[in-house]
Amino acid sequence: MARLWTLIRQQPVYCQGVIQAILALAVSFGLHISGEQVGALTAVTAAVLAFVTQTQVTPIVNPRDNAGNQLVPAETKTQTSSTRAAA
Repeated sequence: MARLWTLIRQQPVYCQGVIQAILALAVSFGLHISGEQVGALTAVTAAVLAFVTQTQVTPIVNPRDNAGNQLVPAETKTQTSSTRAAA
């Protein structure tokens, strides 16, 4: 189960497509659920996996490496060093 959750966290959009494709395939082969139920299941999978996707792609406010050092873009470090040298 842990491997499945890892896959979902790493590839949420892929998993959403697979889940929804399996649902559509099952209905086409005779799974007896209503159109409203299919729509509800599709909406729930999209909502849950959109949340998982958002947590993976939204930048954090104060990024740090594993040692706790603040991560700063290279050009910002250069600008800061040249600003200090000028002062």
